[in-house]
Amino acid sequence: MMKFFNAKIIVLFISCLSLQALTATEIKKSAKKEKGYWNYEIINKKVKAKTPLPKAPPPPVAMPTNELLMQLHPDQIKILVQTWRKHAVHTMNPHDVSEALRIQDVARKKSAAYAAVVGFVIQQNPNLTLADEVPITNAGKQAQFDRRELAMNKLILRYEKHYGLLYFTSKTCEYCRIQDGVLTQFLHDFNYTIKTVELQKNSKLALKFNIKQTPSIILVNKRTKKWIPVTFGASSLPSFKENVYRGIRYIQKEITPAQFFTNESDMGTGLDPTNKQE
Repeated sequence: MMKFFNAKIIVLFISCLSLQALTATEIKKSAKKEKGYWNYEIINKKVKAKTPLPKAPPPPVAMPTNELLMQLHPDQIKILVQTWRKHAVHTMNPHDVSEALRIQDVARKKSAAYAAVVGFVIQQNPNLTLADEVPITNAGKQAQFDRRELAMNKLILRYEKHYGLLYFTSKTCEYCRIQDGVLTQFLHDFNYTIKTVELQKNSKLALKFNIKQTPSIILVNKRTKKWIPVTFGASSLPSFKENVYRGIRYIQKEITPAQFFTNESDMGTGLDPTNKQE
């Protein structure tokens, strides 16, 4: 009985040793596959090297006299102004500050001299400015506005039998009610034919004129069928009149796209982008 019991203990002991050896082997294999903090891996952090402060630039060379400084190129003066200002801030030396202010004063004098020469040249060549085309007094501005308004109204009246308006609207469009009032005011002064088009019921016509929203208004030449949009969305009466005016002039080939904002009275002046007058 005792021999059988001892044999049983020996077998159990050998089994435990085998299990421990197997477990240790599996742990080693698992450790090889998985890395990181949670797998007991110690990672040494890399210490970043401290970036050294940049060295201060050397002191600038001594500046020449003001007479020579006034002959320098603007780029050269700009460099001297920046260099001496930084140097003066760095040293806080009265002499350095004085030199920084001296070159800054030279830059100011150069600017003032240039402005004076510009005034001299303009007075002798008024065609190089817009003084004649752009008044600066209130009375002059009002006179210019009245002249342009009169010319615009005359042109729109002159072509009222040659052009018509396609008005794309919708019953559910709230902004169309605003545009209705604008068109009523326009028709009070100009006898233009306006055809109202319900957008939902005329999809083919809307596709032809690329209409995707209401209100939208198209200006159409009755004879040539050429057209141009004059408004998308609700617009004010002055804005609507200006768009009709420009649209007519463009279709009539009185202006190019580059002259789209050029009024009749401004053609051939400094306000005309295509004016080649020297």
